Amino acid sequence: MGFSQDGETKNEAKTGEDRQPCVLAIVRGLPHRCWKCARDITCVIAIHTQDWSHSEDWRWFHDKAVLVLAKQLVEAAGRLFLADTIKTRYSNTAGGSYLSNGCEHCDALQGDWPLGEAVQSWVEARPLCELPILAAQLISQSTWDQLAMRPSHKRIGYPVTWDQVR
Repeated sequence: MGFSQDGETKNEAKTGEDRQPCVLAIVRGLPHRCWKCARDITCVIAIHTQDWSHSEDWRWFHDKAVLVLAKQLVEAAGRLFLADTIKTRYSNTAGGSYLSNGCEHCDALQGDWPLGEAVQSWVEARPLCELPILAAQLISQSTWDQLAMRPSHKRIGYPVTWDQVR
């Protein structure tokens, strides 16, 4: 798997000697409460590799390429109901549509800014490593490198220092 300029994934199937090294990609979720129906849900918020050491090693949900890959990894792990909550929705607040987390019960968009604030609240109470693991799948090193090198991986609304992670 790789990424095009617009964040869409593309396949890079390799066989035989062309196989690339792989890394274990881990998708993390955030227990959350839907703002609309007030039911408990899980939102997909980050991907990291098994050898992360601080929060800057994580790739966050506001980068839509992260959500595209996370959706694929969660699907591959057999959690289709959760993968189906990631889709393009219209946001009145943003004034347009974007790929987002949504409520599995009422399909309400779970906005990037409120989720960022929820992540900040989480790390004020407990470490990031306690966030639930939603999937763990091998991906090519080049796929991870493409994701890690994308220009926008600043966290929105939740400045986490590396010493808060573990």
